[in-house]
Parts: sequence; structure tokens; C-alpha cells
Amino acid sequence: MRISIEKPVWIMIIFTIAICLVGSASAADNDPKVKVEKPAGNFVALVNGVEISQVDLERKFKLIKERYASMGIPLDDTKLNEFKDNILKSLIEQEVMFQESVAQGIKIDPEEIKAELDNFKKQFETEAAFKKQITDMNYSEDAILSQIKQSKSIQMFIEQKVMPTISISEEAARAYFDTHPDEFKMPERVRVSHILLKVDPKASEASKAEILKKIEGIKSKLDNGEDFAKLAGENSDCPSSAKGGDLGFFGRGQMVKPFEEAAFALKAGEVSDVVETRFGYHIIKSQEKEISTTLAFDDIKEKLIARLQEDKFKEMFPSYIESLKAKYKIEIPGNESNASTEKASKE
Repeated sequence: MRISIEKPVWIMIIFTIAICLVGSASAADNDPKVKVEKPAGNFVALVNGVEISQVDLERKFKLIKERYASMGIPLDDTKLNEFKDNILKSLIEQEVMFQESVAQGIKIDPEEIKAELDNFKKQFETEAAFKKQITDMNYSEDAILSQIKQSKSIQMFIEQKVMPTISISEEAARAYFDTHPDEFKMPERVRVSHILLKVDPKASEASKAEILKKIEGIKSKLDNGEDFAKLAGENSDCPSSAKGGDLGFFGRGQMVKPFEEAAFALKAGEVSDVVETRFGYHIIKSQEKEISTTLAFDDIKEKLIARLQEDKFKEMFPSYIESLKAKYKIEIPGNESNASTEKASKE
């Protein structure tokens, strides 16, 4: 079943526009509690007179190049120029949407902005590590605060001003439900606990035999009524030993084949014989089983309508952002044809 979405699609679009968490600041941002990073040096575009700095473009361009280099993917000059053009386009669109959000009266609580920054900092072990990272990337804390405000303002603008204009009827949702039955199937799942004794792939036959003898001894204790969770905590080499061996729920295709086959063959409460996988030897206990079912329309109606609304927004976004850009004077130095096109579209 694929109707559940971790983040609304408009948030993902914001992140696509922003390229990354930190970025350009806007002269339209005059909140004294959130200092705006002023563009340094030359600018690459103007949106209603607000500069998008060359520095900001180059920072994001550098991130893209480093990301592809880390994946071992070479980029020729044509591709690099294409990336740079796309980054500039995204920066312009981000600035347009931010200015529109301000014009529509969207305001963000400075405490929300600070909380987001604090959450971002939690990715780092220390404050010093955070500062070193942003310095190495040629960013500042002010730039991050400004970008957080921009992104949250755009998000709120879409939530409050754009999404309410997109209507999905219950009839349309029902039609989608009826024509996409596979999307609403809940696959069979099991919840198991296990005891794992790891075996090194390079272990000798004698070593393997010794480990096998040990896990067979544990199996004998289970057969004699000893507690599975207790034995898992005392013997298992899996991190799940801290939870009595509990692995939680999983579906087919998520575990190695021998483990999966044994787990799904058990009835709730049953304990397997010793199972060998490439990781070592296991004993598996089935805790719960969920059979494959199809969700009822009434149970997922509201989520489905929201998903279809988000899909419609995603579909309309390219034309929507172009119509929004037509309201703004966009100038790109050295590209007179582009600038005149933007002006003409406004007129």
C-alpha cells in the first residue's frame, strides 16, 4: 500500500528548489530577530531588485560537483553548465516564492526558526564540529537561519494559500481506489525474535562445528521451557539482543532467503530449528503474523484524498511557478534575452 507519504510533496518541491538546507538570503526579509546574510560580491540575478549572489550560486554548484565526485560519476563541461543553469533557475524560483509568501502575509515565528537550526545542529557531535562544517562549506549560521525562514515561509504559503485551491472529490478518490487495487494491498508480514551466533565466512570447519554445537545447546534449553528473550539477551550476537531478540515486523524480500522462509513458515508462538544463513546460525521465534489484506476505502479515504491532492499539486507546479514568476521582474545580467522575456511575460 503506497498512499502513505512521509513528507508532503510540496515540502519536497521546496527542498528541490532550495537545493540544500542553506542558501540565499532575501532583502525582503527584515525580521530583526533573524539576521539576513547580505550577498557578497557580484550577483547573478535580480528578483524585484533582490540580489541572488554569485557566492551562493557557486556554493551550491560546488556541493553538486562534490556529490557526484563522491559517487565516482564524471561530469563533462556540458553537464556542469546544465547543473549551473538549473541551480540558478531554482534560486530564482525560491526567491519568487518567498517574496510571494511575504506579500501574502505569511509570517514565521522566530522560535520555530531557532528550533529548526537546533535540530540541524543535532546532526553534529559538537557545536565546534557544526561550525567547522559550515565554515568549510563557505556558509554562516546567519545564512542557515535565513534559509530556514525562507523554506518555512514557502511551506506555509503553499499549505495555507495554494493547497486549499486544489479540490479532490470523494468520487474521484473512489474512482482511483477502484482502478488501482494493488496500491491498497497490505502484504503478509511477520514479527519474529531471533538468536544469532555469528560465523566468520573464513571460519574453519572446526570453528563452525563448535558454534553449531553451542546454538544446538541453546535450542535444547528452549525446548525445555527456558525463556527465549532471556537466552537471546545472554547469547545473541545481533544488536536485537537488547530487546530480547525482537526484530519487529517485516515482509517478504526484506531478509535473506533462508531466514525469510523459516520465519514465514512458523505459526505465532512457534520456535524454529537451527537456521543457517551467511551471517551464521539462528533460532527464530514467531511472535505475530499478519495475513495479506486489502484496505477498505473508508479507512484510507482521507489519506488518499490528501495524496491525490499532493499529486495534483506536483503536476501543476511547473506551470504554477511560471505564472508566479510572470508577476515579478527577473533580471539576469549578461542575458538580455532572458531578462526581456521575464519582463514581457509580466506585461
